[in-house]
Amino acid sequence: MNVMSEILSKVTFIFLEASLELVPESMRNHPAILKDAERRKKDPAKILLDDSKHHSAMKNFENRTKRGRPDIIHMCLLSIFDSPLGEHSDVFVHTIDGKIIRFSKGLRLPRNYNRFVGLMEQLLAEKRIESSGRILIKIEDLYLDELLTEIDPSDTILLTENGDLAGEEVWSSLKSPAILIGAFPHGDFDDKLIKILKKFNPKFVSLGRRSFTSLYVTNKVICLLERFSGIVGGIV
Repeated sequence: MNVMSEILSKVTFIFLEASLELVPESMRNHPAILKDAERRKKDPAKILLDDSKHHSAMKNFENRTKRGRPDIIHMCLLSIFDSPLGEHSDVFVHTIDGKIIRFSKGLRLPRNYNRFVGLMEQLLAEKRIESSGRILIKIEDLYLDELLTEIDPSDTILLTENGDLAGEEVWSSLKSPAILIGAFPHGDFDDKLIKILKKFNPKFVSLGRRSFTSLYVTNKVICLLERFSGIVGGIV
């Protein structure tokens, strides 16, 4: 079977607080930022914040342990779009500064990280990426609560180590869920974000009593959903 089963008719993935943002104004004159911008021949205001290059500039940055890791969302998105689920699922990224990005179904993202960075920098500057008249990626004029209201999922599943351990009965009973996964390196979800999500009666679900990377969680959830949707290739 190469299409979604009637049991699982639609899936929406939302990656939360993704470490995907342009260099903030407060650090654009830092030597590490200026050096990187000069090397790339770009305006410091138009490059992605990246801890591997801008670590010294981020030392005293607010909430720094959750920022500057665009590689995390790159890997998670590749996993989604490598799966048959990516052909049928709606995929959104909620960034750490509150932007909502919509990715079209079945998208072929650059596998090379540097090309992905360039694409995201273009997106954040131009608000959309188009090809042959088709919008591939777009920054939506929405807040997270507005997005969830628009989606109106049958279940809102928030993956968190503090959630309830979910057995097969949780995954096998889903119809048109919204799957929420954090896409930041360290720390926990922001309290204000949790307050917003609680309006939608989410199920706080854990894959185990330890911390897992965003990529592991994404891949595990993909395998579970492939299995219970009947999509070919779903192996847990």
